[in-house]
Amino acid sequence: MAMGLSVIGGVISAVGAMKQAKASAKAEKLRSRMMQLEAMRKRRELIREGVVARAQATSNAVAQGAGEGSGLKGGIAQITNQQNRNVLASRQDEELGKGVFKANAAYAKAGGMISIGQGISSLGSAFG
Repeated sequence: MAMGLSVIGGVISAVGAMKQAKASAKAEKLRSRMMQLEAMRKRRELIREGVVARAQATSNAVAQGAGEGSGLKGGIAQITNQQNRNVLASRQDEELGKGVFKANAAYAKAGGMISIGQGISSLGSAFG
């Protein structure tokens, strides 16, 4: 009787571990997708801010009669360079985040394998 219960417990444990690993992997995929969407939104916002800053600089320069001067061109170049640096930083953050999510998914998968191995081991003990 005790051996039968050990076998049933081992099987249930192994099945539960597989389901847990699958659910964890699904959660990591969803969190990764969420991070990617947030990064895309951030890049769009950075680009919008750059457009607004360039428009304001142009408007101010024209209002002061300096719309054709080199100062405006230099200011616009600085705004564009800052925007590009911010967008690049956002992309780098996203790539690092992808690596973290990939590592977390591998960790969850390994945890599931460990649990399955423990379940199989307890089955072996029940028969031994």
